[in-house]
Amino acid sequence: MSHYTATITKQSKNQSIGIGLKETDTGLTISSINSEGLLSQTCLKPGMKLLTINNIEVSGLSTKEAVQIMKDAEGKLALSAVDFVPADITFQVTVSRVRTDSGQINERVLATMKRDINNATPTLFMEAGVPSNTFSNIYTLIESELLPHAMALRSHETTYDREMQSYTGKQMVKGGLVGFGTESNHEKKVFQMVAQGAQLQRNVDLKATQVKDQINAMLAKYNIMATVALESRRLAKYSSKQKQSNTALDVVGIQFHAIPF
Repeated sequence: MSHYTATITKQSKNQSIGIGLKETDTGLTISSINSEGLLSQTCLKPGMKLLTINNIEVSGLSTKEAVQIMKDAEGKLALSAVDFVPADITFQVTVSRVRTDSGQINERVLATMKRDINNATPTLFMEAGVPSNTFSNIYTLIESELLPHAMALRSHETTYDREMQSYTGKQMVKGGLVGFGTESNHEKKVFQMVAQGAQLQRNVDLKATQVKDQINAMLAKYNIMATVALESRRLAKYSSKQKQSNTALDVVGIQFHAIPF
């Protein structure tokens, strides 16, 4: 874990140094640094975890208390911090759309881990003494066991969306041209897609639970608990009479929490 120290000089107690802090489960984190403040040209960056202010440990202090220490300082002011990696291992599943020369749009589902394994060890793991091989096993478990199911679900949802865009045309126009039975076949396909979409969603939920339980067994002796990481996604309205759009919660990995002794 890389440590950083920035030393500046305040001309008066009232001089602002241009730093923002926020309270997290693991302590105080630097949320912002003013580009025109005294710290703008130092090694400190947003996202780092603040350790000390003039050799005073800030662990357990509130944002208000830490800010007051900085305000009371006059002359030399030294802040030390460490790189902070959030307590989660997550991935993202996106849809890439490319228009060909013929005007056709090709869609491709892409799934990637948000942080490379070499830069993804949560600060919480380091502070708790979790071995690197345990972290690697957890990261690999999420990447190889959970990510593929999330990707399969999103791929299915993308195909279903395309079917819905042409649903009316296939039901009414093509059905009227081709004749009896076309509508029924198309409805059958849509019903099958809905049923399989529900099954794929269940696969993601079951695998997420299984992976979470395995990880909790690995981390039990380090007093760290794993839960499923979720991200919200707004769904399209299905009716003009719908007052507001619904929200989907997507499984995007695993997050971790320190268990108080």
